[in-house]
Amino acid sequence: MPPLWLMALAVGVSVANPFYSQSLLPTIEGAFQLSPGTVLQGPMVTQLGMALGFLFVLPLGDIREKRGLLTLLAIGMALACGVVLLAPSFGLLLCSWFALGMFALIPSLMPPYLTALTPKSMHGQMLGIILGGQFSGLLLSRSVSGVVAELWDWRIIYAFSAIVMLAIAILFKTCLPVVAPTSQVSYWKLQRSQINLWCRYPLLRRSCLSQALLFGSFMAIWSGIAIHLASPPWRFGPAVIGSFGFVGLASITASPIIGRLVDRLGPNRIVLTGVLCTAGGFLLMGLEQQALPALVMGLMAVDLGVQGSFVANQARIYSIDPSARSRMSSQLFLSCYLGAAICSTLIALFWIQWGWAGTCMFAITLMGLAIIVERPTWQPRRIG
Repeated sequence: MPPLWLMALAVGVSVANPFYSQSLLPTIEGAFQLSPGTVLQGPMVTQLGMALGFLFVLPLGDIREKRGLLTLLAIGMALACGVVLLAPSFGLLLCSWFALGMFALIPSLMPPYLTALTPKSMHGQMLGIILGGQFSGLLLSRSVSGVVAELWDWRIIYAFSAIVMLAIAILFKTCLPVVAPTSQVSYWKLQRSQINLWCRYPLLRRSCLSQALLFGSFMAIWSGIAIHLASPPWRFGPAVIGSFGFVGLASITASPIIGRLVDRLGPNRIVLTGVLCTAGGFLLMGLEQQALPALVMGLMAVDLGVQGSFVANQARIYSIDPSARSRMSSQLFLSCYLGAAICSTLIALFWIQWGWAGTCMFAITLMGLAIIVERPTWQPRRIG
């Protein structure tokens, strides 16, 4: 099996690409002279592209050799970053972000790939390490892109990313072992089987719905906070806004511990705990919206809760049917990014009316729904 730290690094670099834009939104808004709120269409189309990739491309992991598919995805992301770098208009920029989202499947395909190489007793620990890399890239992408934009230009980060993704493609092709497909069915039969999986397994449905609510609220908050911090009384620039990504270091450090807790206590308890932790973070940011320490602590709680639930929900679905792990991963990530796209759309449409306080209340409402979805896990004896 390849070193987990190296795979976590590759996942972290890959997952960062669709999210570089979030701390750059105020800068991009000024560069293209957009009306207020229009720039929030960027996260929306990126997440929509990711959702369609999860639906139509990721299931191929069950019927195609995964190493080759991972390599092609890395090349596709490199090309998409090159188009972002050269986009002369906001419309073409949106199209290139959409394409970048479509290829951003490496973090979703890597866990089922490595699960096939890892003993079942270590699945939680492995997922914790890989998802630690994923959330490192997701959270620190804002910091890196903000600093680069402050020092040079907001497009430079995409030039750097294009080069790195080509290097990752070479790494995958030369260092990863071949893992045979787990199914021999046709592509369209594979797609139809996803409906059967959804109808057959209530645990899959619950995992998808709860994580969609968690991740949707997570992405809505991270899209809105850049606009919030660029407004009075702070008026922060992209470097300072991006530095808020460092609050995720706590959850990144805790990810291997979370993975071991999933193996020890069962995933149900960790998912419910993650929902409650996330709700507490939103509540703190909503009540103390003008206090920077409260914003930092609230973001830390949100990051920790969402990452913990993500580790546990993946452990839940991968235990259901080993031959359908890519399809189940497809449904989980599709649900997450559809939730993110819907929430980002609502924030883009209603930001002027809602503002930061309304966004926090919206996120708290979503956490209430997630608690209802997790109703079967309220009983302590129901584990796994």
